[in-house]
Amino acid sequence: MELSGCSQCQGLYVRIKLPKDLTRAIRLAADKCRAGSLRHLGDGACGDSFPLLAKTESWGDFVNSYFSCTGCGALFRLQAETYHGSGGTLARITEIAEDLTIPSGPVAQGGRA
Repeated sequence: MELSGCSQCQGLYVRIKLPKDLTRAIRLAADKCRAGSLRHLGDGACGDSFPLLAKTESWGDFVNSYFSCTGCGALFRLQAETYHGSGGTLARITEIAEDLTIPSGPVAQGGRA
């Protein structure tokens, strides 16, 4: 379900069914972080570090990263299960229901070193 947001995040949604969809979602989130319209908040219990994903575009069995819109504060989750190929989404969420590993690196800081 896609929720509305501000002009910076409205329409930010990617359905992930194929590896190329996951690559597109990672690139989109990384580009928005570098542009300063998204801020990487951290990574969930399972999954690789988003700054590493953004740099290498190579992933393990799980992708599980959280972001916020710098314009309106809306929350987003990039999640995918790649081992069994069940896919995932880059989509807006209403809350973060798990502890996060706090990020480091330029992509995680909205592109600011």
